[in-house]
Amino acid sequence: MKLIAVILFVAAATANPIYETEVAENVIVSNNEDWQLVPDTNGHLHLVDINAVDSDMEPQFNARNDMTFRLFTRLNPTISRTVRIANNADLSGSNFNGANPSRYHIHGWQGGGVFTGSGIRRAWLDRISCNVFTVDWGAGASTINYLTARNRVPAVATVVAEFIDWVNAQTNTPFSAVSVIGHSLGGHIAGLTGKRVRRGRLQSVVAMDPAGPLFSIRNPTERVHHTDANYVEVIYTDQGNLGFDEPLGHANFYPNWGSRQPGCGLDIGGLCSHNIVEDFFEASINPSNVFGARQCRSFSGIRLRTCITSGPSRRMGGEPVMDGTSAPDTVFFLETNARSPFAQGPI
Repeated sequence: MKLIAVILFVAAATANPIYETEVAENVIVSNNEDWQLVPDTNGHLHLVDINAVDSDMEPQFNARNDMTFRLFTRLNPTISRTVRIANNADLSGSNFNGANPSRYHIHGWQGGGVFTGSGIRRAWLDRISCNVFTVDWGAGASTINYLTARNRVPAVATVVAEFIDWVNAQTNTPFSAVSVIGHSLGGHIAGLTGKRVRRGRLQSVVAMDPAGPLFSIRNPTERVHHTDANYVEVIYTDQGNLGFDEPLGHANFYPNWGSRQPGCGLDIGGLCSHNIVEDFFEASINPSNVFGARQCRSFSGIRLRTCITSGPSRRMGGEPVMDGTSAPDTVFFLETNARSPFAQGPI
């Protein structure tokens, strides 16, 4: 796998996201030989030849054995309790409370570790008494080969779904109290988790700037889709570049037209815009930060930056995320401030 350091003057040559793919047994093969700037969760850009795959050099990844579910509650807000799938003693010996809602956070490429989603986790626990699981698939995401990480998305989602089903079976926690949130590749994992749960239907899925490279609008079974939960929200902050472009959920929010976010300055390859979505969502959990958005007539209004209001306004993010109902592919526009807490209030 080739990996080239990104220098400022190289970034201007960034290729468009690669959407043309072939899907066979969950293995994605790109038809485009261009190099692609792709960010990892830690905020570093990698110039990647998507076609340069050397699977013999990749460490093996067994999703069921190599993933870690860390539980945080108000009784243990900073020190997690690891809960292994199908280990009843882990769950019963933790602070999990089936009477409280459950929130799952899933990281993207090259993410993972004990600090995964720490800001969003703290915001949730400040807002409500809940069970927060951070889903660490870093053993599969830490590869320098983006294609390899992309190909592991279905397996990771399968294990997350099995975990949610198992918790439900052990505690009778209703699916109406379960929300799954993910960023970049994690956004698609969140959607696929909704497809794979067996014992119920997720209340909500939030995909935060779901990854664009190697995902196609023509393959809804391989990505987040509005049928994945009772309510699917997608937030686009680097759409058509590092993030996906077209509407995928019920409510689709395009802050600042979905690209070049305020406060990002010289945004090399769109990295800041791609990652700032987690800051937006974290801020939105505080009820004093209302990200009011107005509904646009169609997605073409987003592309042309001429949003014609059509329908009621609503908030982006929040806790809980659902604020009213939306037909699939409904699009919303909002402006944000350049600095935290970003929100400009209701519309």
